[in-house]
Amino acid sequence: MSKPEQIEDKKYSIKVVSMRTGLSAHAIRAWERRYNAVSPKRDSNNRRYYTEDDIERLSLLKRATDAGFGISQLVASSDEELKDLISSMNVIDLPVKTNRSQNEVIVNVPNSTYENYVESFMNALEQMDSKTLENVLIQSETDYGLNGMIENVLVPLMEEIGEGWRKGNLRISHEHLASHVIRTFLGGVLATHKSSPSAPNVLVTTPTDQWHDIGALIIAVTAASEGWNVTYLGANLPSEEIAGSVKQNNCRAVILSIIYPEDDPVLVQEIRKLKRSLPDNVAIVTGGRASASYRKVLDEIGALQVDSLYNIRTTLESLRSKK
Repeated sequence: MSKPEQIEDKKYSIKVVSMRTGLSAHAIRAWERRYNAVSPKRDSNNRRYYTEDDIERLSLLKRATDAGFGISQLVASSDEELKDLISSMNVIDLPVKTNRSQNEVIVNVPNSTYENYVESFMNALEQMDSKTLENVLIQSETDYGLNGMIENVLVPLMEEIGEGWRKGNLRISHEHLASHVIRTFLGGVLATHKSSPSAPNVLVTTPTDQWHDIGALIIAVTAASEGWNVTYLGANLPSEEIAGSVKQNNCRAVILSIIYPEDDPVLVQEIRKLKRSLPDNVAIVTGGRASASYRKVLDEIGALQVDSLYNIRTTLESLRSKK
């Protein structure tokens, strides 16, 4: 026998699911993307929604992970198996405040957590609300500082937006608006940064046919926050132009952001050409999602390869200490 119509038709947004389960929206999306923990459906307007069954499963998974189990260990288990596992452990449910008249569970968490900023940005992006997008970035920087905001809000946001676009959950117009707002914000931070005239110089760019520049802009802002004088040249720069700018600005290092594509033979030749064109004392630092795909040629030229903003900061600190 099918469920009563009023129960069968209940649909919940990710905001409600987050409040009901105690999981952040970012965690829910990550569990969906990486582990297929639940599979939200879409309504007639192509909006994602969750069911009571989804909420129950996410709640069970959260209780088990709170007890120390890894999510990767749990996702293959059925709901009944999860219930048996939980009942065999001394799992303590954290208290929540329930507003039964609105059928919601309100979890006692701060309103300004990293995850809430990510969720607020994504909600505003769905509405194409550029002013709110800007305010979310400004307020998160105020609350957590520039490095904390970049590491814990901006980077997860870029992952969310990229995944949403690849899966078709976001339109190209959403991606363009988000990129414009983020690029404008970071550009403003970089333009107003003041460093000492005696600070070392670094050039940040993307090489030929690497058109995704937000990663490079994030790196440029990070370098500036570490006290470097930054020359930021945007995207898609040929090796001879990079080398010429490095020499003109007496740069101690050049940082290349490599995002896409991952198999460009032209880029391999450009990297070798850049190495030949630079003075021996100029370090080449590379980062970005596709950087590892060019490891062979990067090892060949002795590039310093970084895989996180933390590694970029420590690498810059090391380079700065060298005479």
